[in-house]
Amino acid sequence: MAIFKKIGKFAGIFILAVLVWYLGAEVGFQVRYHLHLWENDRAMEKFNKAIEEMFSEDIDGGETPEQTFNLFVDALKNNDVDLAVKYFVLDVERRQKYYDEFNALKQEGKLEAYVEGLPKWEEFEQVKDDYNNWENRAMVEHASYYSNFEIVNLPDGAGGYIETELPPGNYVDYSVIFIKNQNNIWKIESF
Repeated sequence: MAIFKKIGKFAGIFILAVLVWYLGAEVGFQVRYHLHLWENDRAMEKFNKAIEEMFSEDIDGGETPEQTFNLFVDALKNNDVDLAVKYFVLDVERRQKYYDEFNALKQEGKLEAYVEGLPKWEEFEQVKDDYNNWENRAMVEHASYYSNFEIVNLPDGAGGYIETELPPGNYVDYSVIFIKNQNNIWKIESF
């Protein structure tokens, strides 16, 4: 019987040790899990704060779409591509695309001619509909009239151009979309 007592005592101690080890491990895992959650929450708060700060500092633009457009054109006239792209919505890829495009024109010495070819604000027609309400979204278009068949170069969507013959008529050659950001500043959404 003494041997059974010893085995029982040993088994009890072993089970108690396993139970203590399990509970310790579970507490350790739970602490580690909640620590990771807390660290992730802190990182997300920091990220959100940085985004909010970035958007609150996005103040380049005008009180009207016309002001923003004219500021944009003036920046291009002054060869200030960095400033010109600040008039676009805060979208890194979009700004980089326009920066690359305008900077390439600048490097090739073609930016001045490009700016001279842009329509003046007075030559645009406002598009007003349910979507472009001019309270927080606006669109303007510039159309050219061709009285004869014309050979024109149209963008092919891949960065090149396709020579195309257009029949007589009005054709939109520029459309500019503006949106108002959270700072009530009008930004160019697309050009």
